[in-house]
Parts: sequence; C-alpha cells; structure tokens
Amino acid sequence: MKVAVLGSGSGGNSAVVKAGDTTILIDAGLSARQLSRRLGKVGVDPDSLDGILLTHEHRDHTCGLEVFLRNRSTSVYTTALTRESLGDRLEGEVDWHIFQQGQVFKVGEVAVEAFSLPHDAVDPVGFVCRTDDAGIGVATDFGFVTNLVRNRLQGVQALFVEANYDEKLLDADTKRPWSI
Repeated sequence: MKVAVLGSGSGGNSAVVKAGDTTILIDAGLSARQLSRRLGKVGVDPDSLDGILLTHEHRDHTCGLEVFLRNRSTSVYTTALTRESLGDRLEGEVDWHIFQQGQVFKVGEVAVEAFSLPHDAVDPVGFVCRTDDAGIGVATDFGFVTNLVRNRLQGVQALFVEANYDEKLLDADTKRPWSI
C-alpha cells in the first residue's frame, strides 16, 4: 500500500492511496487541473481512480470535485449528511455511495472503515484503508484525539494527519468561543 499527499492546508487537501490494482482519491480540495497534474506526477492516471472518498464538505476538501468528475464516472463515497450539505454544488450525474460512520465498505481490493472526527463540519470522518497486509489511517481537520480516533487508528502502518492552525482565524471565528 502506498499513499501520496497531493495537497495539504487551507489551499486544498487531497491524497491518493494505491493498493495493488486499486487507486483511491481522498478528498478533492484542489482544482481539477491541479488534481490531474499532481496525480500524474505520482504516476496515477486520473481516469483510473476506483473511487473518491470525502472526509467532509468544506471547500478545501471538495472544491475541485465537480469539474474533476466531468466526463468521468468515478464513484464518490461519503456520508448522507455530507452529500446533503454539498447541495447543488455538484451538477450532473454522480455515482454516490453513501456510508455511515463506523461502517466498513470495499473500494476495489481495499476495505475502508469510516470513523467520526471532532470538527466543525456536518458529519466529518476519517478513514482506515486496509488490505490483507497493510493499513493506512487518514484523519483531517480534527481538533483533538478522541478515544474513538485512537482506537480506530491502532495497528496502521502509516498515518496521514492533516491539520492547520491559524490563531487569527480562530480569534475571529465567533462559532468557536473556546480556545483550541
């Protein structure tokens, strides 16, 4: 199993996981052009993806999704609440696969487990992607490590954690009266 980070931070988040013949994109927070270019740089044909997993609806994780999906039939995996929150931002026909937190589902040869993360999105999730011989954990934008997060990430061989901290943004955000 291999993971490559295509982008991380407020400018856009995306990673690709490859296991055997299965290739999964996690989040599409870069422009479609940048996603395609960066996938190519790590040896992945953008048209060969088996699925796109969405961690949550925020633009820095989804802004390139609509254009990237044009003329592609790549399946998109997310929770019902995240799908609903995207509203009509995604025009055209999308092959949605809705999962629930805690559910294990397959994308090609990879078993994916989605688990809840503490973040200010409608239904944010992290993922553990497993094959018979390896596991990769992906957790984005979470403020603290819960027991659930700790338990789900145990035993993975690699862990990708994405977070950024901007004290000025936090101070200006009236939705977060607590200190992070």
